[in-house]
Amino acid sequence: MPVTDGDEPHSSAWATTYKIVDGDPQGLFSVSTGPSKLEGIITTAKPLDFEKNNKYTLLVTVQNEVPFAISLPTSTATVVVNVEDVNEAPVFTPVEKIIRKPEDLPVDSDLVLYTATDPDTARNQKVTYKIRNDPAGWLNINKDTGLIKVKSLMDRESTFVQDNKYSVVVLGIDNDEIPATGTGTLIIELEDVNDNAPTIDESVIRVCNKESSPQLLSVTDKDSAGFAAPYTVQLQGSSHSNWTARMNDTKTGIILTLKTVLDSGDYMVVLRVSDNQGLHHDSTIQASVCDCKGADVQCTDKAVAGFGISSILGILGAVLLLLLLSLLLLMFLRKRGGEKKEPLLQEDDVRDNIYYYDEEGGGEDDQDFDLSVLHRGLDNRPDVFRNDIAPTMARPEYRPRPANPADIGNFIDDNLKAADNDPTAPPYDSLLVFDYEGGGSEAGSLSSLNSSNSGGDQDYDLLQEWGPRFKKLSDMYGGGED
Repeated sequence: MPVTDGDEPHSSAWATTYKIVDGDPQGLFSVSTGPSKLEGIITTAKPLDFEKNNKYTLLVTVQNEVPFAISLPTSTATVVVNVEDVNEAPVFTPVEKIIRKPEDLPVDSDLVLYTATDPDTARNQKVTYKIRNDPAGWLNINKDTGLIKVKSLMDRESTFVQDNKYSVVVLGIDNDEIPATGTGTLIIELEDVNDNAPTIDESVIRVCNKESSPQLLSVTDKDSAGFAAPYTVQLQGSSHSNWTARMNDTKTGIILTLKTVLDSGDYMVVLRVSDNQGLHHDSTIQASVCDCKGADVQCTDKAVAGFGISSILGILGAVLLLLLLSLLLLMFLRKRGGEKKEPLLQEDDVRDNIYYYDEEGGGEDDQDFDLSVLHRGLDNRPDVFRNDIAPTMARPEYRPRPANPADIGNFIDDNLKAADNDPTAPPYDSLLVFDYEGGGSEAGSLSSLNSSNSGGDQDYDLLQEWGPRFKKLSDMYGGGED
């Protein structure tokens, strides 16, 4: 709200102050002087509610910081504030709801109706419900009515329960175009029921078999004090013959004593412990009886059942050592396998041997010879037929095998001559075509190698100038006839 003042600028008689004198009985608005000292700024001091009042008419007065020197009328202004409606979140009543229920409520039991209201009455919106945080998963809620039921059995002794209280966060969501969500907290105070029997904390004890000292066993009950101590204890089965058990003075602990001399070894002692309501539980204690006397328990003659701690540690150590050795051996073998082995003969070792250099020396360049040329004649050959003609001459007579073995030589010679002169013996003397090379070749003939029967006309002494690799060859062919 800008104003004007005719006094000296920036003086106390020029600066202004403002005050709301009417239209704000609840103190929802406040007015202050702006930075220029000639303006008033109205702000909200408390939240506005469209459903309660959507319009406010404020009467504001302005004065100088110092009183007027003469009597002057006070300037006023009327300010009309129109409140716009916005979507508001549903509100749970109360925001934090506390109920008391026994912990053993059956599944599907009704727990409580927890609902929220939508402050936007003019919008006529519907609120739906859902559970946001249920740590143990014990509850469910009807999304339309807000009725909460038991989904699974509750337990006061659960780790999710703190000081007998279980907390659940519930959401209420309206159906506006941009939904708004309200939050409520349901706190369930669980009433204890006797659903836990007392148990013995210790499971293993060690005693001497002579003049053994009593053993104090602790008892724990998860239920509250009304369903716990004082406890009672009874020995079960054959434990009566060798042991005695009684409660201590506070009825919260058990005193177990060996009453007979037993051989060293492990024994099972069964104790039934009951609470003040008679709910009981049988606990089994493993008693290691040692060959000793009094309270100084020393089990030196026999190891405790199975393997002792030292034996177990020894076995574990041996296994670890074996694994370590196996790992080292594997690393050694891999390292040796990766090393490059030295060849028996170095490639650059000069020996008096003949080396193969894969060289053809001088001569024709036949590396790029096209072998397909040789096949063209075969591919285009004419059809050739084979006609075997049997001879027409009479077949000679063969001598039969003689009965006297001494004539076998003459028998073989005579029949061999007859077979050689037999024209009917295969193969027949006729024209046989085994391969057809065609009527010529497009490839030229390869020249024959120029060789001689003797190397006398060759100068092999030149090989000595080629180095030690050719010395052996020079010795073989050079040096004359010797």
